[in-house]
Amino acid sequence: MSKKIVKQSVEKLLISNKGIEKLKENEIINISQLCKKSKEELKRMGLELKDVRDIEMSLKLAGLDLKNSNQ
Repeated sequence: MSKKIVKQSVEKLLISNKGIEKLKENEIINISQLCKKSKEELKRMGLELKDVRDIEMSLKLAGLDLKNSNQ
């Protein structure tokens, strides 16, 4: 992982404000913390499917991925 990217705030992601707030409520502040979560974990936190998909796409564009995304 690029150290510069993973230290950035989740606010840099192209997702809804509601999605950003849900991440922050669950103490996910930077991208490295986000990459340690799976799609299922994000859904259980209350993120909408659209936000989860947008997170995946944003991470892929940066060359990153969510946990267990290669399944």
